[in-house]
Amino acid sequence: MAKADICGDRKRINWLGKAGFVGMLLLCLFVLSPYCQAMKMDGQWYWQEDPVHTEDVPEERVVQEAVAGKGDWKPFRVPGQPPVAKNTQYVWLMTTMPAEPIHDATLLFNVTDQSFELWLDDQKIYSYGDMQSRGMSYGQRWHLIMLPKDYEGKKLLIRTHSDNPFCLGNFSYIQLDSSVMQMASILRRDIPYIANIPLGLFMICIMLMYYMSPTAPKSLYTQIILFMISFDIWMMCVLNTKQLLLDAPVFWWFLLRINAYLLPILANLIIYRVIDRKYRRRTWKVVLAFTALFLLVVLAEIFGFHGLDAGASVFYIMLPVLDGCVAYWTIRSAIRGNYYCRAMLLPLVVMLVAGTLDGFFGHFYWLPESGSLLPYGTFTIGIFLLYIVRQQIRRERSLAVRAAGLADAMAEAVERSETDRLTHCYNRNRLEAVLAEQARRHREEAEAFSLIMLDIDFFKRINDTYGHDAGDEVLASFAGLIRDNIKKSDVFVRWGGEEFILVCCGCSGEEALLIAERLRRQVAHSAIFPQQRITCSVGVTSWQGGRDTVPALLKRVDQALYTAKRKGRNRVCQVSENIGLSSE
Repeated sequence: MAKADICGDRKRINWLGKAGFVGMLLLCLFVLSPYCQAMKMDGQWYWQEDPVHTEDVPEERVVQEAVAGKGDWKPFRVPGQPPVAKNTQYVWLMTTMPAEPIHDATLLFNVTDQSFELWLDDQKIYSYGDMQSRGMSYGQRWHLIMLPKDYEGKKLLIRTHSDNPFCLGNFSYIQLDSSVMQMASILRRDIPYIANIPLGLFMICIMLMYYMSPTAPKSLYTQIILFMISFDIWMMCVLNTKQLLLDAPVFWWFLLRINAYLLPILANLIIYRVIDRKYRRRTWKVVLAFTALFLLVVLAEIFGFHGLDAGASVFYIMLPVLDGCVAYWTIRSAIRGNYYCRAMLLPLVVMLVAGTLDGFFGHFYWLPESGSLLPYGTFTIGIFLLYIVRQQIRRERSLAVRAAGLADAMAEAVERSETDRLTHCYNRNRLEAVLAEQARRHREEAEAFSLIMLDIDFFKRINDTYGHDAGDEVLASFAGLIRDNIKKSDVFVRWGGEEFILVCCGCSGEEALLIAERLRRQVAHSAIFPQQRITCSVGVTSWQGGRDTVPALLKRVDQALYTAKRKGRNRVCQVSENIGLSSE
């Protein structure tokens, strides 16, 4: 891996660490900063069946009787759902407003899948929806309602309608405060999500960037990216402030529910990819269980049985049971040395505990107004992603080192196959490739390159007199002398025995003749072999353009060398274009 790439990877890790630090800072501000507590509507609440719908009694009469203390009112706890009979679609709720006055008093409450009318004593002050059955859900929506100045101590009555038996009469939270403080409360509830959504998006970008690497485990990265996308969508759906940008409660509610069911499926698929083989089949069964529940509730929703809400209780019971088993198997894999499972252990446990507590507190109302813990799991997910990035960097470094080693080995092998071991010159394999390339490039260009063939004079006599070791010494010294006196662009080849060929690139016949003569003189005046003076015979020829061929070129230079040896050796001869001979 290049140094610049390694530095870039370190910068990305630093940015991820900085993003985590900023998120933790926002978390601390959220936990430690004081905020004004709204006045809770925690007085006694009552409910009754709707006589308007069952007995065709006018709404005004129901309201007047309630204000006068009449009617079949039964107490129940808020937040929570009154124990209405099966197939009931309408219900009345009632409580008494606090006696303490509040300037600019405003009610804030959250309603799921219901239309309703709001009365303050005998005055209708707000309505939402048409109080009629409809094919689609009303979704989830918060409402901010300005109260008249004389609201203190009056009866608050709510007539509500829903086709969904799991939501009828259920208000997740309801509080009284000034309009400014109510808006502040809405924003405060969104702080965990506002802090974590950008961090989640940043993690997605990091994974997408590394996904493009050819060494990336694409299936694992794909599942991590899908999980982070689903998690970010879930957090955006929970945001209260989304309603200010796009008031589409049905869309947001269905998207929230669907992603809530998808999150454990996608999370367990990630674990399935990294857990020990011993536990993979069990983890896959957990994935299938959550998938089966998801398909079942979707089908029930399609056929009008409110499956997404009906399956929530089963979902929040399955979550700690099945994913608790997965957490145990992950711990066992981590103990056995699985580093991926060690990195995943903290986010898995945190997300499991947070998701279970949020589900039980929010769905079963164990602890009202508890807030949401699950968004903070984003920070622990960052730990796992840091490990993934670290492993990717290590993998790329290892592959880069291995590739560099293979490249060096290949270069060394090619060099060995093209190099003569004794003289360190190129051999015939290299010569054939060079001549073919030169002929292709200069097909129509005459004298674009030249050949010089050198032969050591009376070399057999040296072998016979002084032995083959002395002959090898002469060959090596001769080759070294020639190599030291030619251009780097020229190709020096041992043709065979004591014969050598020099390919002079971009050199005409006259220039090659001068080079050949210079080399001959340097050999003749050098002390290559102290026991005997060494000389060489040299042949020269040039490429003749389109009519020429490589075999013809080699034949001409060999004839030129033969002429030099026939004329007495220690001389240079050149062949003419017509293959005729002319000597210097």
